[in-house]
Amino acid sequence: MPRSHAHPIPSPKMLSPVGRGLAAIQLAKETATIILLGVPMLQGRPLLVLAVLPGLVLYLFRWVMVLGSFRRRAAVGIWLFTIMDELWGLVLYLRATDGAPTLRQLRYLDWSYRLGLVFSLAALAEIAYRRYRDRAGLRALLKAA
Repeated sequence: MPRSHAHPIPSPKMLSPVGRGLAAIQLAKETATIILLGVPMLQGRPLLVLAVLPGLVLYLFRWVMVLGSFRRRAAVGIWLFTIMDELWGLVLYLRATDGAPTLRQLRYLDWSYRLGLVFSLAALAEIAYRRYRDRAGLRALLKAA
């Protein structure tokens, strides 16, 4: 027979609507990046499919973040891996393009890299703020008791 607890077990904190919105914006940016930069690069070098698999896994996780409820702690991991993937994608693209990339490709790569980092850092800051706010509320409750 399960043992009852004196205190209820806290439910895990879920990602806020703002966090889901940031994930949706990042998802839209990633979709454009895949279409404008990823597909042409893979047409030139199909062996790079294995190198872009981590980014595709993160892309699928971001769909889950946008469409469903997602724990904050898991979202922190996804956003940290997203920052690493943005840096990996930048290095991979600059090394893998045949010849010199066009000015349009370089401009989009620059915007994509910067926006990806901004969205990821904003999402991490939003999660940190929510955690701080939750803990401040808990401290106020404990102080009042």
